[in-house]
Amino acid sequence: MRHVTCIIALLLLQRPVLAADATGLRPWPEYRTIMWVGKSAYRKPEKIPLFFERMRELGINAVTLHADAANQPALAQNFPYYVENIVNRGLCLKFNSTVRDWDKFIRGWMEGGRPDTALVRDYSLDDPQWLGTARRQMQAAARQAGEHGPLAYDIRDELSTTISANPFDYDFGPASLAGFRVWLKTQYADLAALNAEWETQFAAWDEVRPFTTDQIKQRMANRSTGSGQSGAAALQPGVDWAALRRVKFDAAQARQEPTRWNFAPWADFRTYMDIALSRALGELRAAAHAVDPRTPVGIEGTQMPSAFGGYDLWRLAQVLDWVEPYDIGGAREIFGSFMPGKPILTTVFEKETRTAQRRLWHLLLEGDRGCIIWWSEDCLEWASDDYAPTAKARALAPVLHELQSPLGQLFLRARRETDPIYFVYSQPSLQVDWLLESIPDGASWPRRFSSFEANHNQLARRRVGWLKLCQDLGYTPQFIAAERLPELARSGPKGAALLVADALALAEGEARAVAELARAGAAVMGNGPIAAFDEHGRLRRESATPSVVAGGAGPGQPASARPATAYVVQPADDIGGYLAQRLRGTDAGWLGWAEAQLRIPREVSVPAATHTRIHRYRLGSARLLAFERNIVYHMSEDLKQAGGNEPLEQPVEVEAKLAAAAHVYDLRTGKYVGHTDRVTFTLDPWQPSLFAVLPEKAAGGDVVAELLER
Repeated sequence: MRHVTCIIALLLLQRPVLAADATGLRPWPEYRTIMWVGKSAYRKPEKIPLFFERMRELGINAVTLHADAANQPALAQNFPYYVENIVNRGLCLKFNSTVRDWDKFIRGWMEGGRPDTALVRDYSLDDPQWLGTARRQMQAAARQAGEHGPLAYDIRDELSTTISANPFDYDFGPASLAGFRVWLKTQYADLAALNAEWETQFAAWDEVRPFTTDQIKQRMANRSTGSGQSGAAALQPGVDWAALRRVKFDAAQARQEPTRWNFAPWADFRTYMDIALSRALGELRAAAHAVDPRTPVGIEGTQMPSAFGGYDLWRLAQVLDWVEPYDIGGAREIFGSFMPGKPILTTVFEKETRTAQRRLWHLLLEGDRGCIIWWSEDCLEWASDDYAPTAKARALAPVLHELQSPLGQLFLRARRETDPIYFVYSQPSLQVDWLLESIPDGASWPRRFSSFEANHNQLARRRVGWLKLCQDLGYTPQFIAAERLPELARSGPKGAALLVADALALAEGEARAVAELARAGAAVMGNGPIAAFDEHGRLRRESATPSVVAGGAGPGQPASARPATAYVVQPADDIGGYLAQRLRGTDAGWLGWAEAQLRIPREVSVPAATHTRIHRYRLGSARLLAFERNIVYHMSEDLKQAGGNEPLEQPVEVEAKLAAAAHVYDLRTGKYVGHTDRVTFTLDPWQPSLFAVLPEKAAGGDVVAELLER
C-alpha cells in the first residue's frame, strides 16, 4: 500500500515537475567547445597539465567529468567542465540491465511465444525506491560540483524507456500499471467513461490493463469478438498477421467499422510512458536544483520524435534546462522551437574541417551554444611524449577557434527571428501514424528499430519535406505543440500559416482551433486526414476540421492559389518527394504552389531555386543576416551525418533582396557593401555568408567589434 501511495503522490500533478525558475540559472554567454574525455587523459598524472595545454591549443574550452570522477585536475587547470552520466541505472537499458543486447532479446521474445512476462522493465520509472536512489545521486553530484560552478549536469546519455526509440511494450510491471491507473483517473470522469472510450467492459479500476501492441494489432485485424469483459478478453487468441497486412486505412471507410480503428487502449499507455520518463527527469532536475539552483540540468543523446522510448519532445522540453539531441527527423528544429533561449549542444563526430565547419556554423546559426567533441582518445597521440594532436584534432582546431571568435559571439548575442509559420507537433498523431506505418511489418513490428525509423519513417520524411520547402522559400518556420493551438487561435499573429502535416490525432479543442484559424484566414496546409482521431487515438465518427481541398502541386500540374474560404489545403503529391526532387534540380511545382498558399511577406528573399537557407537576427537597431546552402542534416544510427547533399555542395551565385535599402557590411571581410537593397555574393557550400544591415554607417573600421559593444 505504501508503494502505491507513493505512486499516487507522484501522479497527482498531470504536468511534469518543473524546477526552479529558469531565470535563476547561471548564464551561458560563450560558445563552449567541450572535449569528451577518456581514461588516457588522467593515466599519467605528471602529464595532466600537458593534456590541458593541448586542449587549449586545439580550441577546447571545457571538458566532461563523470559523476564519480575527481574534479581537481580540471579545477587546478582552471578548466570549466560539466558532469556527465549521473544516473546510470534505470534510464539507459543498454547498460546495467538484462537487455543490453536488444537484438538478441527481441529475437528471443519473438521466437519464444511473445510472452507478456517479458514486458516488465528492469527498472520501473514509477518505483519510488529507484527514484529515491536517482535523486540522491543527482544531489550528491550537485554537492560535489556546485560550489565550483560547473557548466551543466547531464542526467544521462542515450536514455530511453526501451533502447533508443525501439518499439516494445514496456512497462507492464505492477508499479507502472498502478501508476497508469491513477493517471487514467485524471483523464476520464469514471470507469464508465474509460470503457466507452476504449470500447471495453472493465468491472473495476484494478482490472484495467492496456492493450499490448500485439493486442491492438489483433483489433486492427478485426479479430474483435465484441467488447468482452476486459481488453484482453475482447480479442480472439493470436493475431491473423496475413489479415492485418491486407488492412488499409481510409478515414471515410474506417468509420464503417470504428472499433478496428480504436487505438485508445494502446495509445493511452504510450502517452503514460512518455509522461513517466519526463516526470522522472523533472524530479531529478528538481533534486539537483534543490542543492544547486544555478546550474542547468539536461540530457544527451536524444532520439527522433517517436511513439516509443519516451520521446515526446514537447514533454521533454518542459523538464530540461539544456539538451544534446541527435538530429534525426527534424529533432533539432523541434527542440529549438520548444526550448528557446536554453542551451542546445551537438556532438562532433566529423574528422574533416569542411564538414565540421558547415554543420557547426549551421547549428550556431540555429542557436546552439556549444559542441561536444567525441573524443579525447582519438584527438591526441597518447604514445608520443608531447601528446601530439592527431589529424582529426588538427582538422577540427580552426573550426573550434572560429566559433569562439568575435564573429561567432556576435551571432550568439543576437536575437533570432522566425516567421509566423507554425508546424503542429502532435504526439498522439505520432502514435497513430506508427500503428498505420507498421501494418505491413506484420509480426515483425518489434524489429522496426530506431535505425530503421530514421531512414524509413514516412511521417518524419514529410516533416522534413515541409521544413525544407518553407526554408527554400526564405522562411524560418517554427514548431508548436498541439496543445497550444487554442492559444494561437485566440492571440496569435494575424496572417499566420499553419502546417498540420500528418496531424492525425488532435483533441477537440485543438481541432477546433485549426478550424478557427482557417476561418480567420490563416493559410492552413497539411497532408493526410487531419484530426481523424481524438487525442486518445480513437477514430472520430465525423471530421472535426474544415473541409480539405487539394491544391495543384506535382509534375505537370499548375500551381493554384489558396481558396478564400475556410479550407485546409493539401498538396496533390507526397511532400516527402520534394526532398529528392530539389536535389535533382526540379521542384515539380512545389515552390510555386507553396508560395501561393503562404502569402507571408519576406524581409529578405533569394531565388528559391538556389536552395539557400536564410537566418535573420536582431541586435539592437542592427540586423544580421546569414545565408547557407539548405542541406538536409540527418544523423544516422552510427551517429555520423548521412550523405545525399552532394548537388548542394557547389558554390552558387546568389542575389539577396532586402525589404528596404540599408547600409550593408560583409562580416567576414569587414568590407562595406554599400547603401542598397540588393546584395550579390558567391555562397560557399561549406561556410555561411554573413552580413550586417545597419540603419547608419558604422563609425569605425571593425564593424564586428562595434556591434559587440552595443
